[in-house]
Amino acid sequence: MALSLLGPLGLMTALAATPPLPESEEPAPTWRWKQADKPVKITVIAGSVGAFSGQSFHKRLGGVCENVEIRNLSKTGIGALQMKQRFRGQVLKNRNIKLSDEQFEHWAFVATGLNSIGMPEMTNHYVKGLVELAHSKGMKALVLSPTPWGKDGLSKFKGLSGLAKAEATRIVVDYVMGRNHPKDALGRYAAKRSVEGDVDWVASEIVDIGIDLYDSQLRDKDAEPRDVDAMRRLFEKDRAWKKAHADLDPDAYEAALAADAQRASEVPQWFMRPELRGFDYIHPNSEGHRVIAQVTCPSLPESWGCACDEL
Repeated sequence: MALSLLGPLGLMTALAATPPLPESEEPAPTWRWKQADKPVKITVIAGSVGAFSGQSFHKRLGGVCENVEIRNLSKTGIGALQMKQRFRGQVLKNRNIKLSDEQFEHWAFVATGLNSIGMPEMTNHYVKGLVELAHSKGMKALVLSPTPWGKDGLSKFKGLSGLAKAEATRIVVDYVMGRNHPKDALGRYAAKRSVEGDVDWVASEIVDIGIDLYDSQLRDKDAEPRDVDAMRRLFEKDRAWKKAHADLDPDAYEAALAADAQRASEVPQWFMRPELRGFDYIHPNSEGHRVIAQVTCPSLPESWGCACDEL
């Protein structure tokens, strides 16, 4: 996806966030699988959305998928790096479980959140790393994209800021769904791949099942758009945007300006539906979790034994 809004510096500058802490070791895990009659073993790795104490999306799926045993390892506040660390420490280094046992089917169920969305390329790098770790141990990876988020009336979403956040989110969504090339998904982190050269994704990096929650029933697609002309005026005054498009001929410049103004006007339609929000504009409520489960369930493999209509 072209970052026409922010130019060659991209979203890393515009949405700067605190750099991740160095990797640290998780405490030795003590949990183990307990249901021998459940052949599909699922570890859920997420931030606060996965840590929801009510009827979460994974609890709902566990209730309608008869062959699964779920262990929730989500933790409020963790970003992509910490999710990878937690997966390695609590799953791969867990002496109480045997991932090589062929009578069981093991899945990493990852819900990409917003704690590190300000640096989407870094987020993709660590989510990809988690996927690669899972594949290296014979596991499969089911990954949910970020959910719609945002709210009009807040300073952080005024002007062009809302579009910058939407574009950052889409970079992560597009990696989860396999839509973007590694150099677009990873930016400077592409140099850290295990393969050399500007090549497409290899099998170990690809999500087995990706779920697009961003463009789903969760988003408020019928929300009132912002005024297109007002958005256009903001772009016309924005130094970064003008610099990024300075080399375009007049017709191409006008086309880029019109396209970005239109996209900026549609930002409210990429917020979560108000009736599905929890205590803020980020976290879904119980009904929102039901929608996540409904969107996810039809893509689950037959081996899970899911009765999706019960949702």
